[in-house]
Amino acid sequence: MNWFDVDKVETLCGLPDIVTLRPGEFLFRKGDEGDALYIVKSGAVRIIDGSVVYETVRTGGVVGEMALVDSEMPRSASVIAATSATLIAIDTVKFRALVASAPDFALTVMGVMARRIRVMNWRYRPNLPA
Repeated sequence: MNWFDVDKVETLCGLPDIVTLRPGEFLFRKGDEGDALYIVKSGAVRIIDGSVVYETVRTGGVVGEMALVDSEMPRSASVIAATSATLIAIDTVKFRALVASAPDFALTVMGVMARRIRVMNWRYRPNLPA
């Protein structure tokens, strides 16, 4: 599912920090300190915990957002490239500036987090009301 317009994010960020990954390369691992979120510019990455794949995130999707919302906790899952991938890194300073200048950006991040919580609830606690 595409959440962000990548071109718009790049415009809002000015000169964005770009990360490139090869298939099978980790962006970060569970337990790492989180200092940025990443928007997939091209390719696909997987959010995993051990052998469990929680989600495959493609162009326009975001990973690592929890680290900027709850900065005191380590990464809750690992992210690995499913294909060659290019990502836009948004550190804490840029994140706060985006939230202040583009409230829709913050709402989109919150929407991603809410959707992921719902999916986890449905997957692991199926008796909860829909």
